[in-house]
Amino acid sequence: MNNSVSISYVLSAYIELTRTCHQSCGYCSFFSEDSPLLSFEELKDRIADIARRGATEVIFISGESPQDFPHIQIALHQNGFSSFADYLNAACREAIALNLLPVLEVGYLDSFTMERFVNAGCSVRLNLVCATLSSQGQSLEKSRNRNPSTGKACIEGLHAAGIPYSLGFVTGIGESEEERLRFISETGRFCTADPLLQDVRLNPFQPSPGCSMPGRPPMSFAAVRKTISALREAFPVHHISLPPHLCYRFPELVEAGLNDLGSVPVLTGDPTHRNFDVPSFETLKARLEEKNIMLYERGTLSTPVALNRPEVFEAVSNSRKLIERRNLSGLNLIDNAHCFVCGPRNKSGLHIPVQKSVEGHTCTFTWVPGPAYQGYAGIVHGGILSTLLDEAMAYAVMGAEKDILAVTADMHIRYLRPTPVGVPLKFAATLTGQRKNLYFARSSVILPDGSVLAEAEGRFAEVVLPGGKK
Repeated sequence: MNNSVSISYVLSAYIELTRTCHQSCGYCSFFSEDSPLLSFEELKDRIADIARRGATEVIFISGESPQDFPHIQIALHQNGFSSFADYLNAACREAIALNLLPVLEVGYLDSFTMERFVNAGCSVRLNLVCATLSSQGQSLEKSRNRNPSTGKACIEGLHAAGIPYSLGFVTGIGESEEERLRFISETGRFCTADPLLQDVRLNPFQPSPGCSMPGRPPMSFAAVRKTISALREAFPVHHISLPPHLCYRFPELVEAGLNDLGSVPVLTGDPTHRNFDVPSFETLKARLEEKNIMLYERGTLSTPVALNRPEVFEAVSNSRKLIERRNLSGLNLIDNAHCFVCGPRNKSGLHIPVQKSVEGHTCTFTWVPGPAYQGYAGIVHGGILSTLLDEAMAYAVMGAEKDILAVTADMHIRYLRPTPVGVPLKFAATLTGQRKNLYFARSSVILPDGSVLAEAEGRFAEVVLPGGKK
């Protein structure tokens, strides 16, 4: 491509409510029959954490009709709810109060249940199948009434209830190419002019542990490309997205009509495809820039009828301001819990709970290095010490309330003595001064007997986003 084009994404996060489901779709690795219900107190904590990390959207995901199972009914009663719909409504209210726009991905809803969400401020994700695959050995053999007709009926119900929705086309699960392309075309003619339809996405099958068809190959790239083109033709004015973690060659699909990456759950990962790592913003940006494609953030809602609902007005307004600041900023400092030192989601990280070790503008924590972190035999690698000294100073600068957003400008380290492997090491850091937007800190590595092994001094630049917001 000679000219730069743009592609959008939504900074999103999942909250898994329960995997309990009365469906048994062969392509799915998410649902089960005995998964517990997330307590409402834990749900509120997770919503607050996602809001703190800067997402603009939260997706509440569950199995379909989990309230049909006795253990879910009991859990709902224990949490003070008479129905799963009441539980979801309360979750939506909690999200909106924290300026998160709620999305329900809870399977197909009947018309009575849909009416319960008219004023909830949520939108609904509806995943459609392209063919009736209910014969013996097919992917929907054990599913209950899951076919193109029931998908259409659900669209009609959402429209009648006035609930915004997005469509996902689940493909590569056994339908023929003719069935796939015909269904996309028919669905486009049916609802592309609906002001409640927000966006459209392709969900190509990927074999995942737990599904009943793990030997089925994923769609070829040529088939994915042809399907994207069909979606662009059927939905000419909508965002057409594809989960980037399910198709590595997503930048090559822009010429075919891909103009969006949809809800990218960089804060939580994708619970429906746990074995696929969701790339970070910076990774997505680098991949796209190779093709001269610019990446920008957008809001989850895209039509006036969805944006102008009174129950979401304030949340939409605040989300827009947050998105604008991030798009104008040269830095996208998103804490997705993958920090090498303290991130709980980093499988290769150190998992040191540094945040719990901060008081005021001091930070002190202890770590015992194993042999995996040595340079010479029995001696901790200097680069690891540098990383931890930097981490301690950064937390000291940010403070217990994390009211200062800062990045390392430079640091100087003095290695005084070799640091032994297998010994508890105390890392202590404190804020030592400030000049304009620069903060100064000092940190040390200390043995249990008080001996200092290394010292560091650092300068940290405060990040001020456009509009004067940190």
